Amino acid sequence: MARDERSAGLVPAPVPLGGLTEIRVHGVGGTGPDTLLGDPAPTRVAGDRVAGFYRTTDAGGRHREAYSWGGLTSRSRMRALWALLLPSMLANMAGWMARRWVTAGEEEADRPATLWIFRWFARLTALALTLTSAAMVTYLALDVLAYQWGRTEPVPVPAAGASTDGWQADLASWWAQAIATWTAADRPGNRLVLGALAAVLVALGFALLARQTRSSYESVVPPTPISAEPGARDVTATVGRPRPSLRSAAALDGGLRNADFWAGLEWHTFLSRLHLTACLGVVALLLGWSSAALGAGSSMASFGQVAAVAAGGGILLVMGLLAFDDAEHDLARVALALTTCALLLAGISAALVPAGPGPDGMLPGSRSALNLVWGASLVLLVPLALQQSGAWLYRLWQAGRLRRQGERLPRLTIFPWAGPFVMNTAAVVVANTVLLSAIVYVAGLVGTVEWGFGPDAGARGAPGTIYVPMAIGSLASILSLGLIVLVVLFAAVFLLVLGRRRRANARRVEADLREQYAAAHVPDVDADPPARSEAGWWRSAFDPPLFGPPDRRPGRPTPWVHKVTAMRFLGDHSRSVAALLIALTVLAVVGLFLFLNEVLRLHHDPPMLFVGLGTKVAVAFPPLYVLVLTLAWRNERWRRVLGSLFDVGTFFPRAFHPFAPPAYAERAVPELTRRIWRLHDNGGRVVVTAHSQGSVIAAAAVGRTSGRADAEPAIGVVTFGSPLGKLYRWAFPALFSDGFLAGIARGRPGIGPVLWRNVYYATDYIGGPVRTGTSIIPDGVDLELVDPPTHRYVVDQPLPRVLSHTGYWYDEALWTQVDAMCAAIGAPPPDAASAHPWDTVAPDPDLPGRYR
Repeated sequence: MARDERSAGLVPAPVPLGGLTEIRVHGVGGTGPDTLLGDPAPTRVAGDRVAGFYRTTDAGGRHREAYSWGGLTSRSRMRALWALLLPSMLANMAGWMARRWVTAGEEEADRPATLWIFRWFARLTALALTLTSAAMVTYLALDVLAYQWGRTEPVPVPAAGASTDGWQADLASWWAQAIATWTAADRPGNRLVLGALAAVLVALGFALLARQTRSSYESVVPPTPISAEPGARDVTATVGRPRPSLRSAAALDGGLRNADFWAGLEWHTFLSRLHLTACLGVVALLLGWSSAALGAGSSMASFGQVAAVAAGGGILLVMGLLAFDDAEHDLARVALALTTCALLLAGISAALVPAGPGPDGMLPGSRSALNLVWGASLVLLVPLALQQSGAWLYRLWQAGRLRRQGERLPRLTIFPWAGPFVMNTAAVVVANTVLLSAIVYVAGLVGTVEWGFGPDAGARGAPGTIYVPMAIGSLASILSLGLIVLVVLFAAVFLLVLGRRRRANARRVEADLREQYAAAHVPDVDADPPARSEAGWWRSAFDPPLFGPPDRRPGRPTPWVHKVTAMRFLGDHSRSVAALLIALTVLAVVGLFLFLNEVLRLHHDPPMLFVGLGTKVAVAFPPLYVLVLTLAWRNERWRRVLGSLFDVGTFFPRAFHPFAPPAYAERAVPELTRRIWRLHDNGGRVVVTAHSQGSVIAAAAVGRTSGRADAEPAIGVVTFGSPLGKLYRWAFPALFSDGFLAGIARGRPGIGPVLWRNVYYATDYIGGPVRTGTSIIPDGVDLELVDPPTHRYVVDQPLPRVLSHTGYWYDEALWTQVDAMCAAIGAPPPDAASAHPWDTVAPDPDLPGRYR
C-alpha cells in the first residue's frame, strides 16, 4: 500500500528517507532554511529551531533539505555579546594554528596533529591571558575601589529610629550596622574582603558561562557506530552511551580524522576548572599579599603571607597540570581546593587587619603582587616563542636536506610561521588595552586621578584622590592609540595599493573575462543590430552605457571592469590582514622592551600620550562593537561581514582556552554525520551542497574516521565559496593539511567513498581553490566559474552584479555542477531501500500559532 505523502490536517506528512537527498549547508551569516530552499514555509524534519534539517518539495529527481545551523552562531542578537570574549577566542585559535612537517595523509593518521611540547606551551600562553585579566580585575576591585575609593566614600548609616515596626526595625538596624562595619573608612581589611568577593564573582561568572555553554555544545556526543556492518546504527541511538573521551582534541591521533575529535566534554570541564583555579589564585595572591603588608607587625599578617604562598603554589600546580593531554579531574580538584583555602585564609587575614585608615595612596603590597603576576604572564609567552623559533629552524634544516637530495619539499610558505605566538600576543594586547583603560576610566569616575603610587613622604593625599601608577596610564594610552593608528595605516596602505593595482590590471582582467565568456559560450552583443529587434535591447558591460555621460577616453576599461578588477584583487590579497597581526606583534614586542628599558633600567617616567582620549576610546570600543553587531544582526549581509571572524574563531573545540565562545562544530558536525547515516541506513543516497563555512563543516564530517566506512555508499560533496584552501589550510595546516584534504579529493576519507567538486570565483575574498602551488591534492577537484556570469544586460537596466562570495546561490553554472554531482551519485536501486523508508515528522512546537 502506497503512503499518502500529503496531510489533510495539521500533522506534518511523513517524509521519504530513501532515494537521493541533497542537503544544503549555509555559511557564515546564518541563512535561513526558507532562503536556502526557496520555500517560505519548509518542514523541519530533524533537529530543533537552533540547528535543524528542513525539507521542501522534491525537484530534479531528488529530495531537497537544508541544514540550518545559524542558531548556533548568529540567529539571536544575544550572540553579539560573544564579541566581549574576543581575546579568549584568539587565544584558543592560536593553539590550532600549529604547523607540522608531515603532509601525507597516511603518516598524519597515526600521530597527533601537534607536538606535546607545543600543546603545553600553547596552553601556558592561553593561561597568561587569564592571569593578566584576573590581575587587572582584582587590582581594580581591591585597590582602586575597595581601598582608595572606599576610604573616602563611606556608606552613611540610617538614622536610629527610622523604622519602628518591631522586627523590621531590628532587621533594618542590623543591616545598617553590618553595612557600616564592612564599609567603614577605618576598616580597610573588611573592604578588601568585599573587593575580593567582587573579583571572585567575575571569575565565577566566566566559569558558569563556560559550564552552561558546555551543556549545549560539548555535551553533544560525537557519532560513533557500533560496528562496520551494513546498516549499523549510531551508538547514541542505543540505551548505553559511549564512555566519554578524557583526551584533549589537540592530542588525538589523526586530528580531524579521529572519531573522538568532537568529544570535548571532559577536557573542557578539566580546563575550565584549571582556569578558574588560576583566577581564584590571583585573587588570593593579591588579597593575601596586601593584607600582610597592610597589617604588618600584627600577629595575623602571617596568615596573609601563608595565603599568598599557597595561592602561588596553586597557580604553579595549574601550570604543571596543563602539561597533561588527558583530563586529570582529581588533580584539578586538588588545585582548586588549594587556591580556595588560600583565598579563605587571605580573607580571614584581611578581616583581622587592625582598625585604621591605612596609608594614603595605593594599597600596600598590591604593587609587588601585581608586578609578580604581570611578570609571570609575560614570561609564559616566552616558551612558545622559543619553541616556534626552534621548529622553524628545524623546518629550514629539513628543507635544505631534502633540497640536496632532490626530493619534493613540503609547503613552507604559510602564514605566519609563528602564528600561535602572533595570535596569543594579539589576545594579550587587546585584553590589556581594554582592561588597563577601564582601570584609568573607573578611577577617573570615582575620584581625581593622580599619577603615582602615593603622596610624598610626610604628606597627606587630597580627599577624593585615586593614585594610579604611571605605567598603567602610559600602557593604556600607548596600546589604545597605537592600535587605532596601526589599523588606520593598514587600511590606508591597502586602499592605496588597491587603487593602483585596479588601474594597472584593468585591461588584463578585461581580456581574461572575454576569454572566459567565450569559453562559457556567452554570446557577444550585436554591434549593429537590426532596427526594432530583440538584439538591439542588449548591451555589453565592456562598453560605455548607452544613456550615460560620454566617455572622454574611448577604449579604456569601463567602471564595471574596474569593479571586477578590484574584487579580484581582494580575492587574491584577502589574507593580507596577516600583515596587520604581524605588525601588531612586532611592535608590541619591541615596544615592551623599550618600555621596560625606559622604566626599569633608565628610571625614566613612562610616556603619557593623550591618556584621556585613549582610555575613553578603548573602554567604549567593546560595547560599541556589541551595539553595532546587535543593530546589524538582522541584516544578513552586515552580520556576515561583522561576525565572520567569530564563525571562524569558534569552529574549533575549546581545547586551549575554556572561556572562549563555544564551538558550534561540536554540535554541527555530529548532527550532519548522523543525518547522512540515517538516510543511508534507509536506502538513501546523499549529496551535500555546502557554502563557505558550511564547507568546513562538511569536510570535517566526511573526513572523520568511521568503522562503517567500508559499507557506506558514495557521498557527493559540492563546495563553493569554500575557505578550506585559502584560509583553513593556510592558517590551520596541522588539521586542514594537504594530506587531510587530499584524502577527501581522492575519494577515500574516513567516512566512506566521496566524490568532491569545489567551485570558486576569482573575485571571492573568502573562498578559493583547494589545490594551489605544491599541493599534493589531485587535479580535477577545483572548477573556477566566471564572475560576473555574464557581461550582457538589457538597455537601461542594472549592470551584471559581481557575485563574489555571496552570490553563488544565484549562479546557474553552480546548479549545473550540483545536478551533475547528483547524476554521478545516482538514486539507489529499488532493492536497496529499507522496509520503512518513511520518517514521521512531529508537529513543530516553535510555530507561532496557538490553539485553544
